[in-house]
Amino acid sequence: MNTRQTKQKYKQIILNHMLAGKSLSTYEAYDLYNITCFLQRVSELRDQGITIQDEWVKNNGKRFKRYWIDQPINNDDDASGVQS
Repeated sequence: MNTRQTKQKYKQIILNHMLAGKSLSTYEAYDLYNITCFLQRVSELRDQGITIQDEWVKNNGKRFKRYWIDQPINNDDDASGVQS
């Protein structure tokens, strides 16, 4: 019995997670979704034209990258009171 996900399913899982406004690290991808090829899937999504942001994070003396997709800002919800 083969329970492995396909590349497409992994990419969709990662994309859905990020489109929900959440960031993801390599460890979290493994912990939450059992994805061991996270960076390869991120690279494939980027190759498809999806803009995925990343930054180095330091936590408890460890450095790692966190990845996310910037969500478009809805100008109707602008609470600054500035008129354009």
